[in-house]
Amino acid sequence: MTHILDTLPLTRLPAPGSYGRTGAPGVTVALREDVAAATLVARRGAGVRLADVVQARFGLTLSDGPRMAGDDALAVLGTGPGRWLTLAQTRPGLAAELASTLDGLAAVTDQSDANILFEINGPRVLDLLAKGATIDLDPEVFRPGDVAVTAIAHVGVTLWRPGEEIAYRALVARSFAPAFARFLIAGGAEYGIGWSRRG
Repeated sequence: MTHILDTLPLTRLPAPGSYGRTGAPGVTVALREDVAAATLVARRGAGVRLADVVQARFGLTLSDGPRMAGDDALAVLGTGPGRWLTLAQTRPGLAAELASTLDGLAAVTDQSDANILFEINGPRVLDLLAKGATIDLDPEVFRPGDVAVTAIAHVGVTLWRPGEEIAYRALVARSFAPAFARFLIAGGAEYGIGWSRRG
């Protein structure tokens, strides 16, 4: 009998479509390759001023912990002490804008081509992620706005919960995205997977 993994490419992302159980999908996954991303690392002694400028210019609060501020249009995620990941769907020149605005306050590195964003939703999303996650994603523990730099199915991810609904976003290095996709489809086949790509 053919296993679903035997039908998936090893080094490419799967084609859009439905995988596993037929009917309404228990999990939907949308791959986003059109999201601008950049890392911010505060210069020594510039953390307070950096936070003030980001708040004034972008209306976002830089958290000292693993928290998200903003929305799909523009978000900043705390990923470590003095480190943040910024994401934007409507600012293709995000890194250049940040570098200009935050000159002298932070080191800015464009990550737009280095990563792929997975939007993971649906009534069985927790069941699927629990198969590979190394952290507790129970909604009472991993709350809206929480961020984790972790591993899922041995793949490094930046994972966050953007809102009240039980849905997650995972940013994965482009070279590991096919392996992460194989985990999602194979792990979610019993629930049915609706797979799409944008950008």
